Amino acid sequence: MPPVRKTSLTHSGFHQSDIRDIMQNYFLPNPQYIFDTRGRIRLKLLESLKHLVFDVFGPRFTPPITDQALNDLIVGGRAFPNAVIFALHGVLLKAALSENTTDVPKALEILKDIANRSTGQPDQFSVQPLAGDLLHPDDVYLLKYAFADDLGLTTSLVAPASEVTEQCKLLVTEALETLGQTAPDWMEELQLLTNQIYFAVADTDAQQLFGGASVFDAFGAVLINPLGLKDLPRTLMSLVHESSHQQMFVYHLDDEIVLNDASASFTSPLRKQPRPMEGIFHAMWVSARMAVAAQAVLNSPNRPTWSEELREHQTRAIRAFRDCEDTVAEHAKLTDLGSILFSNSKGAVDAI
Repeated sequence: MPPVRKTSLTHSGFHQSDIRDIMQNYFLPNPQYIFDTRGRIRLKLLESLKHLVFDVFGPRFTPPITDQALNDLIVGGRAFPNAVIFALHGVLLKAALSENTTDVPKALEILKDIANRSTGQPDQFSVQPLAGDLLHPDDVYLLKYAFADDLGLTTSLVAPASEVTEQCKLLVTEALETLGQTAPDWMEELQLLTNQIYFAVADTDAQQLFGGASVFDAFGAVLINPLGLKDLPRTLMSLVHESSHQQMFVYHLDDEIVLNDASASFTSPLRKQPRPMEGIFHAMWVSARMAVAAQAVLNSPNRPTWSEELREHQTRAIRAFRDCEDTVAEHAKLTDLGSILFSNSKGAVDAI
């Protein structure tokens, strides 16, 4: 099999001019920056898929799609590529890097079908279970593949009961309406980052072990465990939490952010079990974003009747940020951009 070159979906160095641009408004929502970056992501996705389909696997597996058809699928339409296309790219990339082609024939056949279906990202929020009549079986397969984690928390997902789904869809809809009425810039950014929301539970006795999941291999989508959505403030914070992970993935697109050895693990008060510094940095980042987003909602003249409950969630988010902040400050090895992200997230929380 031909070697896999570094595709354009991997980070390629963050230029100082880019850092100066982001420093103006990188922590608070900047929908225009996210919109522009999505344009770059489309081109990176196209380049990488072409390399995998035609160069890496083409000599062994007949490409199921022409070069022009792949262009049309990724950059030819108005709609941004659906998360399932990112997930399919993830299947092919993992196969190439591991040199295990077991999943490749199925992935290539799905690519042909997706091209015929012209799957694009929905214009509005899509809130549905990760299964069922409204979602194509191939899409379920790809998204489950993308969301599967190394710990086993999301490796066996099933759709929640229909009554749970309907109840949580109402919670998500009202939470999004509240965000739009109180903090429209946060709402606009969230829609650009994560407008596909899927409900699923783990097929185990301990179904509440995970609250949600975000991965770049399902960019534009988030997975949420509906069993954890007990009320509106918790739902709102969950949405901001997951979309903030996606925002950090955007920064990772061009920069490593965290330079610590991935095999090294650290403890922080927020979680007892040790984990890599990148995980702690992400937790710090999303906690800061949750706290600041909550403040935007609380400062609005349209703030909801459940403001006091939201303030309690904000307090917990600030506490989580402080816990991670100490560990990052003591042990993290950061790039220039990582240092900027760290200091400005601290500044945003300190200003609350």
